[in-house]
Amino acid sequence: MGNRTGNKILAIGGGKGGVGKSVLSIGISVSLAKKGNRVVLADLDLGAANLHTYLGIMGRTPSIADFILRRKPDLEEILVETEIENLRLISGAEFVPGMANPAHWMKLKMIRHLRNLDADYVVIDLGAGVHFNTLDFFGIADRGIVITAPEPGAVMNAYGFIKAALFRKLQSVFRRHSVIGPLIEHEAKKGEKDGRLSLEWLKGQIELGAPEMIPILKEIEESFAPALIINRVPEGHTHVLVKNLISLCMEKLGIQIEYIGNLPDVKEMPFYLLNIPKLFEKDMGKPYFDAVEKAVSRLLSPLQSAEPSMARIKKDFTDEEIEKIISFIDTLDDSIFDNTNKEVWKLRMFFKPEKVISFLEGKGITHELFYA
Repeated sequence: MGNRTGNKILAIGGGKGGVGKSVLSIGISVSLAKKGNRVVLADLDLGAANLHTYLGIMGRTPSIADFILRRKPDLEEILVETEIENLRLISGAEFVPGMANPAHWMKLKMIRHLRNLDADYVVIDLGAGVHFNTLDFFGIADRGIVITAPEPGAVMNAYGFIKAALFRKLQSVFRRHSVIGPLIEHEAKKGEKDGRLSLEWLKGQIELGAPEMIPILKEIEESFAPALIINRVPEGHTHVLVKNLISLCMEKLGIQIEYIGNLPDVKEMPFYLLNIPKLFEKDMGKPYFDAVEKAVSRLLSPLQSAEPSMARIKKDFTDEEIEKIISFIDTLDDSIFDNTNKEVWKLRMFFKPEKVISFLEGKGITHELFYA
């Protein structure tokens, strides 16, 4: 794999197709590349890939199918150069049966390889809907972006996507906890009308049955803050449906959505679907690209404060590696954890492993599995 450089992953998702995910993904990628960043744009809409055509790439190229089918051992080997300097593509051009639902081990392998790409930013264009694969790729991002149109159906689908992403995050973190895991599973199976699962409800349950896990829930609450972009809305306007979406996420789920801007409707866009970057250079496309650049600035500001000392620490681990590190933690003396609960640090390995490792490093403890 490429040399680990501490890349940042941005994932663009939404509740339904046709709301502008792919064009936004290209816009964000071009904006980052033009600022001198090394960018990889990954088409992980595995059932309906189209980024290669939007970038004007028509011939046969390597694609994600070559990696999934193990014709290529590394994502670096399927990267496709684009006409934009500093921007490379992971194409989804070739579709094969079953590719839209890769096996669990393959999904974990894809995540590890995405994290290890030699790039400053990896921008992931996700498929529509709330399939586990889509939610898991959204969940591993350093920043998740939800795009929607100001229409009732699109806004409610966006809410459904955000809710499903939160549930999937909670499930992935607490799935092995004997008390909290079954509670989440039970609530997740209920419908919207009967389901009670929100961060506030879960906090109450944890306070009753596993109060030592409150710090973990607080970290999830702080870190799960999807950015929201509204497509086809005039600059300076916030549609009432969008305000309702932000309120709904706070009231029903207990999460704060970060609204980072609008994208204008560009009537000429259908004429540039074989070369979207060319549209950004035209007068009619400039307002759209300017809006993307403003959104990118807001999107990246929390990432600029990331600790550079943690860049060499792995961010993603196989299930086997996590279990080995947890077993290693079990061998450590309780005094190392400053009178905090060791179980909390073990569970945090499923959520923020780099934070656990950074903490242990600060105590002078290292392990070969900590680093890439």
